[in-house]
Amino acid sequence: MTPPPLSKRLRALSPRAWGALAVVGLVCAFSLSSTLVKSAESPGVLVAFWRLAMVSVLWNVYLRSTGRRVTLRHVRQAFIPGVFFGVNLATFFVGATNNSVANAALIGSLSPFLIVPIGAKLFKEYHDPRALVFALLAFGGAAIVLLNAPSSGDASVRGNVFGVLAMFLWVGYVVSTRHFRRDLDVATFMSTISPIAAVAVLPLAIANGDVFGMSGTGWTYTLLLTFLIGVAGHGLLVFAQRTIQIGTIGIAQVAQPALAVVWSFLLLGETVRSWQIAGIAIVMSGLLAFLALNEHGSRARRAADPSEAVIATSETSGPVVGLPANPREPPVRRPRSRGFLRRSASPSERRFGRGR
Repeated sequence: MTPPPLSKRLRALSPRAWGALAVVGLVCAFSLSSTLVKSAESPGVLVAFWRLAMVSVLWNVYLRSTGRRVTLRHVRQAFIPGVFFGVNLATFFVGATNNSVANAALIGSLSPFLIVPIGAKLFKEYHDPRALVFALLAFGGAAIVLLNAPSSGDASVRGNVFGVLAMFLWVGYVVSTRHFRRDLDVATFMSTISPIAAVAVLPLAIANGDVFGMSGTGWTYTLLLTFLIGVAGHGLLVFAQRTIQIGTIGIAQVAQPALAVVWSFLLLGETVRSWQIAGIAIVMSGLLAFLALNEHGSRARRAADPSEAVIATSETSGPVVGLPANPREPPVRRPRSRGFLRRSASPSERRFGRGR
């Protein structure tokens, strides 16, 4: 019997199957970030600035095509997250270009261990104290990776310092987004924070010198980063969240750091020692257990309040805040907060989407 053609089999796939394929695609796209920015052979701050500038144009063109536009109220809501987002991306790219991909990816992957307890403290989100054991296990694995980097490789103290700083900036981005975003849908939010982020990075790009001086290779890889990750990766994340639980997506993205190391080996020729492989396995195991334990406990809360935010991961191997179950739900007007993180959000205010 002749099997049906591929096009017919694809049309027969269920929405959940398409969602699963989207998760595979976004994990592959995000895991390429460190390798692509190193391949650009250009200053990381310039790559970050131009990627943000290009993504800003694309998001705003899309928003305009839907008959909407960014307003001053949106800018006020997204200003602090936008600054965090831009400086984080520039810092991560600078760290990645001065470090091995293994170190950059593993340092970034540690951010959930800060975001989850901060979310529990400030926003009354679920956090299982038993998960602390797995957090300590993962930090131990990260230490093994960093301390056993090949002496002849790209790993450096400078790269590690920038990587740690980028991780803290990503935590600031997620926490501030959790507080300020509220009723903004994904397209409006990204159309607002991307220009803010680009403007925040512009002084750093000017200080670097020769803002337009990237090589042809640099421009090529900046375009790849823009369309493959800034558009396709984040688009797949939004698409996947329609049928796949955001907690499940976050757990699936635990594979991202290891896959980043694979890309660096295949595309950059970077080497990884056996002890580093063991450390990567420990970090991934600890992160998986940490996220799974917290996700298991938070599912009951989301059943009662579907707008609960869940931690996922971004292109810098750090977490992002997931979309609500129904991104088309109309916004609800709420009184403006008078202070940053001065109160915890009510259940109706936990309506967040994603940002890397």
